Amino acid sequence: MTISVDGREMDAGGSLLDVILAAGISLPHLCKDDNLPAIGACRTCLVEADGRVVAACSYPAADVKTVQTATDRVTRLRRTILELTAAMQSAPGEASLGPHGNEAAETVRLSGAEPGRYDARTGTHVDRSAPFFSFHEESCILCGRCVVACQALQHISAIGLAGRGRQTRVTPGADQSFRESICTSCGSCVAACPTPALRPREGGF
Repeated sequence: MTISVDGREMDAGGSLLDVILAAGISLPHLCKDDNLPAIGACRTCLVEADGRVVAACSYPAADVKTVQTATDRVTRLRRTILELTAAMQSAPGEASLGPHGNEAAETVRLSGAEPGRYDARTGTHVDRSAPFFSFHEESCILCGRCVVACQALQHISAIGLAGRGRQTRVTPGADQSFRESICTSCGSCVAACPTPALRPREGGF
């Protein structure tokens, strides 16, 4: 079975994102880690599939005949989403602090989005209680990669998203620090984080 991706015939195996990347097409995907299941949370990988706008990371390629990644509609939507994502970081310049640098800020830059278009929406909570890493809410984009890493790789579920709307935050439990939680400091969340929100402490892992 094949699928047309921007006019190129490709094998329809895996997700649309898998096929698009295999075709050599660059597409943002901030909530999708290569080692983790798809989340479909950040919506930065939106494409048109048979005329419908879908998240490429979580949509099966076998269900689609034609994919377009660069129409005016999806290009505009992805740019707006990335601008909103940029507004979630009050410290995007700390590019060297996380294992991935600041993948989110770099993705915004490469997209041509305007980082200052929307007012900043970020928290100020810092948790330095874990022995090997620290959490800095000012850099968090709520992509969920840390949550999935904890669940899918370690099967611990020590970290989650709590709250609603602008009050949503990554947390190891209600009113708990990482040290007080069931977190084992395995580092899976840190390795998955695309920003400096979760970063190794000096002398870390």
